[in-house]
Amino acid sequence: MTFPSSHITEYFKRRTPEEQPIWLAYLGIICITIYAFSRTGFPEAASIASTIAVLTGFWGLYKYGSKVNSHILFRFVWVAIIFQFISWGLSQYVTPEWAESIPKLDKVTRWFVFIPLAWWVAQRKNAIWLVWGSAAAGILVSPWVTGEGFSEIIAGINGHRIDFGIRNAQHTALYFGSVLIGLCCFAKPLYQKYTISLIPVSLLIAYCLLVIYVNESRQAWLGLIVTLLLTSMYLVIKQIKKSSRNKKIIIVGSFLIGLALFSSFILTNEKITSRVMVEKEAISAVTSLNFDNVPYSSFGIRLHSWVAATKFIKEKPIFGWGSNGKSLVMDHTEWLPENIKIEFGHLHNFYIETLVNYGVVGLFFYFSIWIIIGKMLFKEIRSGKIEKEIGYLFMTIFCFWSVMNCFESYQNFWTGVFYFIVFMTGILAKIWRGRLNSDNRTKPQN
Repeated sequence: MTFPSSHITEYFKRRTPEEQPIWLAYLGIICITIYAFSRTGFPEAASIASTIAVLTGFWGLYKYGSKVNSHILFRFVWVAIIFQFISWGLSQYVTPEWAESIPKLDKVTRWFVFIPLAWWVAQRKNAIWLVWGSAAAGILVSPWVTGEGFSEIIAGINGHRIDFGIRNAQHTALYFGSVLIGLCCFAKPLYQKYTISLIPVSLLIAYCLLVIYVNESRQAWLGLIVTLLLTSMYLVIKQIKKSSRNKKIIIVGSFLIGLALFSSFILTNEKITSRVMVEKEAISAVTSLNFDNVPYSSFGIRLHSWVAATKFIKEKPIFGWGSNGKSLVMDHTEWLPENIKIEFGHLHNFYIETLVNYGVVGLFFYFSIWIIIGKMLFKEIRSGKIEKEIGYLFMTIFCFWSVMNCFESYQNFWTGVFYFIVFMTGILAKIWRGRLNSDNRTKPQN
């Protein structure tokens, strides 16, 4: 006689990835692809698809994923829950009148949805390109899904700021800037594999550049310039190390000429200079350290809110004020104008918001995610299991994302969370794919 408990035990028994049903892997990949494409334009469909992918992904990791050591990353989830709870608990104890009635533990833990999603993407060699390509496609068609189509693009060319209905212009710039970086990172390998790809890739790069230019988001311009400069310097130094003396002179000379031409374009471009000079008075006040006279312009509002936040950070530097810390800064800083308090409920800087909400513990935790994932990725790249272009993408996206987060709290909005989840899903899937392939190659043949 077989007892029901034995069936349950057998059902939850852990097995190898090879024993996983193929249909289950395809279901997960299809759902993630739908989520990646539809999140910006069809959120209801994305919600259903992501729920299925996450739940089945957790099951797949538990039952078939012992080889990828996912428990290391799940520790991040537990740490996130713990420090969010501590932050809320201390607020309840020290300033109960300002603390939220219940802890909101999803604010940070939702970042880690990429863990179960990565399990499905790792199951098939080209699934990462399907998912990233779908996310890029969803963004590229956004003018005709959430925006006003060609008329909005033409309006942008004629001088109007455009956002295609993706929250606001800054968030649109984040998306198109990221797609642009991805296209640049993979243009060369795509061309080497498919010569004809040069035409569509070039057109897409031009399209992204046009949108970013007419979108007029200064932080996106700055982020791309910093990313381009750092990447160029790295590639130049890398090339110099393996070149002869004469070739080194040519490389350095070419770099300096290119830098001079690019700088000349930036400094003489009317649209760029006019957008920057809008903040002339604010920049002048900041450079003279006269913060009290900074006007409440776009940048000025940000700066004043950052100054206001320093008082709150000093009072609770370790664990912060809880998930509503950013709102407390705006609501309880007496010298901020009333209209600013009403219109703005956050600090337009992810790092400062994190310090206010969760203290140095929260900020250290955030950078730890990038460091740990980065170490795992570059270990696989050095071993030859992952192509170097993925490493370039990781570092350039991190650079661009880091600059953008200085002027907007992207990761505290759905747009930034989606961006982070899709990107990290692909990176982690690449890492796990390399491990799964390595295990299969080392398995003895019968």
